Order: sequence, then C-alpha cells, then structure tokens
Amino acid sequence: MNHYFVHDTPIGELILEANLNYLVKISFNRKHLNRVKACSLKKNIILEKTVEQLDEYFFNNRKFFTINYLLDTTCFFKKVLKEVSLIKFGKVKSYKQIARILKNKNAYRAVANANAKNPLPIIIPCHRVIISSGEIGGYRGGITNKRYLLSLENKTGSFF
Repeated sequence: MNHYFVHDTPIGELILEANLNYLVKISFNRKHLNRVKACSLKKNIILEKTVEQLDEYFFNNRKFFTINYLLDTTCFFKKVLKEVSLIKFGKVKSYKQIARILKNKNAYRAVANANAKNPLPIIIPCHRVIISSGEIGGYRGGITNKRYLLSLENKTGSFF
C-alpha cells in the first residue's frame, strides 16, 4: 500500500506519494488524493525525507535532491526525465536542446509531453525546461508556480 502526505509549500499543497522504498508521485492538488480508494495519510521514511528536502529547497537553497524515487513510465520518458534531472539549479534548457542531447532533434514536442507527465515535479526539475524562444512554456503546476520556482533558483537575475 502506498502512503500519502499533504505538504504545504510556498506554491501550495503538494500531495506526496511513496511506497516503503521510493517516492512515486508528487501532485499539485487534492483531486489526485480523492481518487485513491485505500490510502494511508501518514508519513513514512521516504515521505519524511521528501518533506525535509522540499523545505530545504524552498527555504534554504537546496540545489539537488537525494530522494530514492521510482519512475513508472516509458523508456523514452525516462530518458527525457533523466536528462531534465541533470539541469543544474538556476539553469534552464529548452525542449529542443534536450531533444538534441537525446539525438532526436525533432522530438521536442515529445520532450515537452514527457515533461508535462513528469510524476515528480520539483524533484525532477521540469520547471527548468523552457521554449527555445526564451518564453517560459507550460507547467502542470501552473505558470505562476513555474515562474516562482525559476525565480527562487535565480535570485540574482531573471529568466524572463
């Protein structure tokens, strides 16, 4: 059985989901939680570590996460999300840049789709992926939250 915890953050409530060994999902709203029939609303070790590291990220400038997570997605999406996880704190890459790195320069829409379906936003920093024109692009957690996260990571300048 998976365990769930609702964590309040500067960008709103995040629904954290983990099994005994891995973080498996972060959701931006309670609709996800309402669809779950049998759930445990309590922290386990993985959820406690996730909460601790998210708080450090939001309030103490944590630059990367050391949470054990499990991705239940396609091979291509895993490749995209692995590449996204390599984008350093305070930096951005475009969907096209990631497609080129994956040696499929025309797959930028597929890269965008993988980012949109990222089950672990913030931990896998899909908010650091923007449109090649420099525009912010979309974000499942909302554009306001994407701007907030990018600003949080770039206190000395602006991405826009």
